[in-house]
Amino acid sequence: MKRARIVEMGALAVIAVFVAFGGHNLLVMLNGHKPWGWLIAAGLVYLAVNGVRASYDPTRPEARVNVTKSGAYLCAAILALWAVLVPARWVFGSCIVAAEIALVFDLITLAAPQRAAGGN
Repeated sequence: MKRARIVEMGALAVIAVFVAFGGHNLLVMLNGHKPWGWLIAAGLVYLAVNGVRASYDPTRPEARVNVTKSGAYLCAAILALWAVLVPARWVFGSCIVAAEIALVFDLITLAAPQRAAGGN
């Protein structure tokens, strides 16, 4: 495994820990500042939609994995926007769980890219 991949996996693990412990406070802060929170969350959704579009390349064997990974980040971004616009009790936890799922899936695809893409 290359050193850059190990560093990237470590960084994603650190981000996952920060999301787990500070995600709720960040969403509450964004909810408290509605205009900025809405703008930031809408920007995240826009970037996530562009990520899904960019990751779809039907000529590559790992296209399904990349689209699934990008879709998980899109789901987390949509839930973040929902948490800012129409906060409900369940949205904050769902957003954090969706972000954690996306990060863990990203870690899996980095650790074993061939197995994640369906290869041996």
